[in-house]
Amino acid sequence: MQTVQIPEEESGLMGWGRDVARRLHLPTTLVKFLIVGGIGFLINQFMLFLVYDTSLLWFLPDRGTDTNLGLFVHTDIRLLVASIVAVEVAIVAQFNFHERWTFRNRNRDGWLVKRFFKYNASSIVSPFITVVTVNVLTPIIQDSTSDGTVTYALAPYLANTLGVLMGFTWNWTLGSLVIWPHNRDEAAA
Repeated sequence: MQTVQIPEEESGLMGWGRDVARRLHLPTTLVKFLIVGGIGFLINQFMLFLVYDTSLLWFLPDRGTDTNLGLFVHTDIRLLVASIVAVEVAIVAQFNFHERWTFRNRNRDGWLVKRFFKYNASSIVSPFITVVTVNVLTPIIQDSTSDGTVTYALAPYLANTLGVLMGFTWNWTLGSLVIWPHNRDEAAA
């Protein structure tokens, strides 16, 4: 019996992504982008929980602490900080995955740091959508009849999910056309 050598590029997550793309008759890059987006979403949700619901960052204001700085009024400053941190950590992780896996065969003009800032800048609309969605759909309502327990109009994790879904199309378009454009040889084929 002969052993079959599987090239490194076809094993593990890479091979799985390619197989899913073939079975669904989708472009491999799109499936990889969706997988990385799913991983980024999990990272985003985890970081939102870590910063918002745990005491890891004890120096942040408590949940439900409102801020009134003239034009800037927010009912839960901890939620705002947590959603911004969660989005940025997810962006850094997704850039690394896209750079090393999703778009590794595409043009890579300029330095890695320059591409990262370009990706971060082009991704600003999606995080903005996510942060605004979380902070608009999760207003804190104080229940005056109880012991001051905090209740929500919509859970921050559900609002975060909606924001992430709304930013997907923007990220795919900019990632595949601007940050990592097709190689000329690949586009001709």
